[in-house]
Amino acid sequence: MKIGRNAPCPCGSGRKYKNCCLNKEASSSSLKQKVLATVIVLIMLGGLVAVIAAFRSHEPASGPGPGLVWSEEHQHWH
Repeated sequence: MKIGRNAPCPCGSGRKYKNCCLNKEASSSSLKQKVLATVIVLIMLGGLVAVIAAFRSHEPASGPGPGLVWSEEHQHWH
């Protein structure tokens, strides 16, 4: 059951819920959302770093394949 804003606070302070624990719960869920967003961003950055590292470690062939010749005009193997 949802607690009304003007209802007495369930913590027993005697104050209204809106003046007592309402803001504490809102900031707690806000903190959880920020932590979750940070974790997601870190995972995505880790994936991006892994992809970049994979592309950088790929070395081109050291020479032509069998039967290929160098084209001075195009600057690659045919």
